[in-house]
Amino acid sequence: MTRPKHTEAIRRGFKILTMVSRAPLSSRDIHSRINDSGIDVSQRTIERDLKELPDIFPQMIEVDDKSKPYTYRQPRDARSHSGMSPDEAVCLELAYTYLNPLLPNTSLDNIRRYLKEAEAVLNETSSTKMKRWKDKVQTVNEGFQLKQAKIKDGILQNIHKALWEGRTITAKYRGAKSSIAKDYVLHPAGIVNRGRICYLICSFDDDAKKVTYLPLHRFYSVGLIYEQQSRHHNEKVANLTKNLFGFNVGREKIKIKLKFSMDAGRHLYETPLSNKQKIHQSKDGYIIVEDTVPGGGELSWWIRAFGDSVEILKPQSLRDEFKKMSIRMAKLYEKN
Repeated sequence: MTRPKHTEAIRRGFKILTMVSRAPLSSRDIHSRINDSGIDVSQRTIERDLKELPDIFPQMIEVDDKSKPYTYRQPRDARSHSGMSPDEAVCLELAYTYLNPLLPNTSLDNIRRYLKEAEAVLNETSSTKMKRWKDKVQTVNEGFQLKQAKIKDGILQNIHKALWEGRTITAKYRGAKSSIAKDYVLHPAGIVNRGRICYLICSFDDDAKKVTYLPLHRFYSVGLIYEQQSRHHNEKVANLTKNLFGFNVGREKIKIKLKFSMDAGRHLYETPLSNKQKIHQSKDGYIIVEDTVPGGGELSWWIRAFGDSVEILKPQSLRDEFKKMSIRMAKLYEKN
């Protein structure tokens, strides 16, 4: 049954009231948020709503009409109507502090408006204790950290839009072994964030069968082709990455048995490989660990990090792989 127009207007007005915050928003900002929430209306309709709401609900929304474009926000005394409490604000800021260095540039741009609200909430006198909490905690990443690959402005936003719309894109892209960027037509399937690099999972327009992954920092420009739908618009990206080299972690599991030195292996008592890990100390003072884990490159890289503080006992194939590698390394270091 079709809803009456006044019911839609009430629902839309309530949505606007719950999204305004301490941070000022323009009618364009509010229209964008309304559309993102699944309500498809014109900006003109939102402008008509905003013309009436401050008069009907002055305790929940006010307009700054001193300069154009007009902006809308919560009144300063509207604490009881705020969509964000001080503890929610500090949680958001701490989460951003932790995630920001782990993701490519602009990946978190969509929540910056909420960060502005969090900052405004924490600047209130009643939030002093929560604001100080940020000075009492710190996150230190484990291990040697590489800098994240930088993505050019506008690239990620346009790819997100293409995925949202299910469209193909034109792209100027430079391959790893090339010094010149070339023009391509691509069918996007999804995005994978992996460590310090963000990849576009896609296929080329002239090769429908081959799915590949392209690092976003090698893109120079991206444009949408609205007339052409991506052949992957209804596919799950996880299904397409199953057979891609470097992304198929965890598809095959192998049984391993490792012999660690005491210093290198004792952390596995506290942070086990899995809930089924078996671990014990040998008579000669080593730590023996057995488990079934995902095979592949990730496992090899992890074991390599321990150098001569670990010995692979099983499987024999992995032991042989490391034996050959150690021989090659020995030859390198025998050179003067």
